[in-house]
This record gives sequence, C-alpha cells and structure tokens, in this order.
Amino acid sequence: MNRRKRGAVLAVAAVAFTGIGTAAFSATITDNMYPTKNTSWSCKDGNLGDGFCKTDNKTLTVYLQGSLSSAGKKKVKNALNKQYKPTYLTVTYHKKASYSGSKETDIIYQKGSVPSGYRGFAWCNDSVGNNKCDQHYVRFAKANPPASTACHETGHAVGLTHGQNASPKLKQNDSRLGCMVTPSSSSSLGKHNKSMINKTY
Repeated sequence: MNRRKRGAVLAVAAVAFTGIGTAAFSATITDNMYPTKNTSWSCKDGNLGDGFCKTDNKTLTVYLQGSLSSAGKKKVKNALNKQYKPTYLTVTYHKKASYSGSKETDIIYQKGSVPSGYRGFAWCNDSVGNNKCDQHYVRFAKANPPASTACHETGHAVGLTHGQNASPKLKQNDSRLGCMVTPSSSSSLGKHNKSMINKTY
C-alpha cells in the first residue's frame, strides 16, 4: 500500500474511532452529582431542609415505612426497580429498618409534613465524611406520591442535583435531566443521570 492510500485509511479510522468515543460519552452533559461547584450546602447530619449528600456505597438498602400506602410503596419500588437497579447500584429491600450502627438502612421512605409547595424532600440523617451519607430520609407529602416524585427524591438520596446546582448550570426544566427536572414531571432517570450514577458508584 502506498503512503497516500495508507494515510487515507488511517484518517478514516481516526474519524471512526473519534465518533465512537463521542457517542460513548455523549450522555454526560453536566456534573450534577453532589458535590458540584454550584452546591452551597455541606454534607452533615441534619433534619428536613438541611440538604442531601450522596449515599456511601453502591449497595443501596431501602425501607418503606407503613405511613406510605400500598400504592405509594409500589410506585417507589417501581422507580427503584426500573430506574435505579439497571445502574451500578445494587438495590435491596429491608424488611425491618436499621436506624443506627454500622448497617444502617441507606434510604428510609415515609409520608409526612414537607415545606409548603413541595411534593417530597430528601435529607441526610447520618453523614460519614467525604461528602457521603450513611442514611437518607425521603419524605413525601402524600402517602401515594407521584411516580415522578419517587424517582426525583431517590435521585437526591444518591446525590443527583437540580439543574441550577449542576456544573455547568442547566435550566431547572432541562429535559435531559430526566426525573431530576423541577418541578418533577418525568418518571425516568434518563441516560445522563444513569451515566452520573455509574461514574460515581
């Protein structure tokens, strides 16, 4: 093969390789995994309103309190099974919650009071350093929350932020953020959020 033909073949191969690389990473549009350059709160033991962090490892244990209706529990489980289990997270359900010690349940779901205008809220109950939390609470305003809210608040409990807290910032309703748009309207994580979870865990 002469030099001219060899050069043309190499150029085509380089373009093809670059195209593959771009496709592989195109799902990541911004950094919206806590902490980012645009998250203003620290990861600490807190109460409702003190903010979320990210869970401490890829083994995600969950417990659904009796304050949720059977329909509400089903929606939470659907969000976990269809959106979060396909990521690198390993989701398991606790029959009984552990609220202290070395084997705390990672996410406790419950119905209760939340700030006015909110459908749900997530916060860290036990920070363990390095911007990680051993136990998050997810509280819904209703015993049967919307499927989009179940997906959204679970996203916060594993560290996903809103668009304005991402880096670079996105609009709060940017559809590429899947169920992390606010107000939440989608019940799907979407490619970007799954990519962020897989990069983190």
